Amino acid sequence: MFTRVHHVAIVVRSLEQALRVYRDVLGLPVGKRATVADQGVHAALLPMGDGEIELLEPADPAGGVARFVERKGEGLHHLCFETPDVAAALARAKAAGLPLIDQSPRPGLAGMIAFLHPRASHGVLVELAQPVSPPAHPDPPSSGVRAVGIGTVYLAVKELAAAATTYARNFQGEVAPPEEDPRFGAMQTGVSIGSSRVTLLSPANPVSPVGCFLADRGEGLFGVCLRVADFGGALRHLDEAGISTEVHGRHAAMPLARLDPTQVNGVNLFLCSGASNGLPQPPSG
Repeated sequence: MFTRVHHVAIVVRSLEQALRVYRDVLGLPVGKRATVADQGVHAALLPMGDGEIELLEPADPAGGVARFVERKGEGLHHLCFETPDVAAALARAKAAGLPLIDQSPRPGLAGMIAFLHPRASHGVLVELAQPVSPPAHPDPPSSGVRAVGIGTVYLAVKELAAAATTYARNFQGEVAPPEEDPRFGAMQTGVSIGSSRVTLLSPANPVSPVGCFLADRGEGLFGVCLRVADFGGALRHLDEAGISTEVHGRHAAMPLARLDPTQVNGVNLFLCSGASNGLPQPPSG
């Protein structure tokens, strides 16, 4: 059983510099912070009302995260699903023949954890986590963009139906009907996993944003959308902080804002209204 997206991890060259954006500008509080020696990282978890952002700085120049930065630069690294029993979840994955990185759970910043190989999830490195303490549910921040949770995590995939089947099977998800998403020049479908959702995107044409991403990096994590308490207020705050945004469907029921990736450590970071706990819908204009 998987209960939610626990966190989305971002690799950064400097944790302190990244915190000046994610903590000081976006307003996300730091919940936990530690050096995780066996992963070769300095890490920080920044909780919201539902879900967390994890920042990872390489601590070991020969480690996997350091190699990731050198090969791909800063950006999204992995997706973590929370489970009440990580040993049982890992045993199910092993019985299903999924390729694994960890053969047994081990301690991590999110609790007891285990990683599946990206081949199991269409290029996405997936962590399974069983928190050892109650999940953090902080009050909505009084400053910054006032993020209250993860609206959705975007994954770029080649074959929409095949990827939806994989995520539904591997993580006990429920698949929504596919539909066109003009924001990304893609077809999309949502997969509900516990109280969270991931959005699978497959390009409608090779020069669309998703098509270009697949051509450059292959299947994997495309972006993450945070729900905010006050969408208009968040845009004003970012403007005052000097962070550029591009808004799709500004006058639609569910507008979507994309922050300039060069100002948020190479991440396709989106904001949507906190009024919805589901998938942001494609704008009508």
